Amino acid sequence: MTNFRRRIGTGDNVKRRDFLKYGAALGLTCGNAKAQESPPILPPGVKEASGRGGDLALVNAKIITLEPNQPEVAAALVRRGRIVLVGSDAEVKAQALNATVFDARGRTIVPGFIDAHAHFEMACCAVAYQAQCHTPPLQSLREIFDTLRAHVAKTPKGRWVIGRGGFGFSNLVEEKRFPTRQELDSITMEHPMVLYAGFHVGILNTIALQELGLWDAATSKTPRGAVVHRDDAGVPTGVATEIWPMVPGYSIEEVKAAIKAHSRDLFTSKGITSIQTLPLWSGDLRADQELQASGDLPIRLRAYYHVPKVTSLQGLLDLGLLPGTGDEMFRFGGVKIFIDGTGGDGVGHASDDLKWTQAELNQFVSQAHSGGLQLWMHAVTHTGIVFACNAVEEAMHRDPRPLRHRIEHVSRLESIEDIRRIRRLGMLVTITPSQERKHPIPGRPWGRNFKTLVEEVINPIAVTDATGTIPIFSPLFGIASVVAKPDEGGSASEGGNLSFEDALRMWTIWAARGGFEEQEKGSIAVGKLGDFAVLSADPRGRQGSELFDLKVQATILGGDVVFGG
Repeated sequence: MTNFRRRIGTGDNVKRRDFLKYGAALGLTCGNAKAQESPPILPPGVKEASGRGGDLALVNAKIITLEPNQPEVAAALVRRGRIVLVGSDAEVKAQALNATVFDARGRTIVPGFIDAHAHFEMACCAVAYQAQCHTPPLQSLREIFDTLRAHVAKTPKGRWVIGRGGFGFSNLVEEKRFPTRQELDSITMEHPMVLYAGFHVGILNTIALQELGLWDAATSKTPRGAVVHRDDAGVPTGVATEIWPMVPGYSIEEVKAAIKAHSRDLFTSKGITSIQTLPLWSGDLRADQELQASGDLPIRLRAYYHVPKVTSLQGLLDLGLLPGTGDEMFRFGGVKIFIDGTGGDGVGHASDDLKWTQAELNQFVSQAHSGGLQLWMHAVTHTGIVFACNAVEEAMHRDPRPLRHRIEHVSRLESIEDIRRIRRLGMLVTITPSQERKHPIPGRPWGRNFKTLVEEVINPIAVTDATGTIPIFSPLFGIASVVAKPDEGGSASEGGNLSFEDALRMWTIWAARGGFEEQEKGSIAVGKLGDFAVLSADPRGRQGSELFDLKVQATILGGDVVFGG
């Protein structure tokens, strides 16, 4: 570790200033060093983890490796953060020497989960600073208003009050409607206020609408693809879509405090060892780096920069960052854009709320592609998916490099032709499995066919898309959701559910591939990072309904136990 610190000691501050100029960051970190006895030299071909890492002997376990040549072993040995041996208890114990011994007591161990699309910083800030207006547990607008009033009472005058509610909560409250602008005005006229229904639909009070420049229809700064609902007189009702980029973020110190307070419960305790994150602004990136450097963030981050919210595409290209720049704890990943938004007007009417023309998108994608940047494209409408494929097809025709551009949150792949086109273009897709047990209605079509995506070799990536909208989430629950049959509470269509092993791959090796990190993460093999999740029971052979009860009992990052035991 001494050599690592010496290696990055000169010039690091200069680089960081340059990156922050554009809201970007290289993020080389020195981790949290541990004093150790001199460990054995690593085997040939196994490099030392340049971030944090320990020596650990995992024994007496059922380790699901996801490696076809050695699918299950009893033990694994980690040296300086990387796996150097997988095999039997006897083999690992013979080589353990001074490594800490972790007796799994017969429990099942899987690769550490990779949340391949999470708004890490935003989710932590939502718990720390925003009013929790979720339904359930709240059941009425009256209860939501009481929660907002309590939040107003402790918020300095002039600061934003943000309430977080679930998708379409108007159908879940007793009143069966969203609140009105006037009702929010009655709670406060001294704070701009927004109550989110999801994150793409918000209800705003008058001050918030005025502060964001949305009040006057003639001069409104409504973003393309967004909707500000107005009454017959042209006055806003309060309901609007796609206004989230306009709401101010939190300070660097506030973000750091929120992450330190809540990242463990939200992510680490769920067995998540890596996150592909989407910082809301450049200060989020700064907070991530400072926490990584001080050793206060036991999770790996790969950051995708939102254009234009965090930086411009040209500014990022001028910076010269290549995807993967950084170390195992913090890396630059690529670019995130929104092709569409919520896929509707916020009050129940579907629409293609596109933010680009096809020509504009083609030009942007080609520019990013020629610069070597992987693109994440939010597309929840079928038209958005077609736009994304058209743009990538044109970029690939000009420059046929396999950059694994991704479509995020696909829910409307309407034909096998669409799926095969995505595969032919070398694109990847993410899905957001349900985080609640479903209750299908007899006689009605139900769920999604996840199996077809796997059979067509799309290898979908599962994500939480954590923002604070869904307060309770975990990869294990997401796995249960796609494995369980409809009558077991699953979210798959009849016959469209997955095996446990394929569902696990969605959160591990396929997720690692989505970030070009499959050589280091996603399975348990010599040379890979020593990241593991210890489960409460062996999931194999269990009924889908039984999988909902699985828990993570320990999380191991680079050979260090960072949660449980």
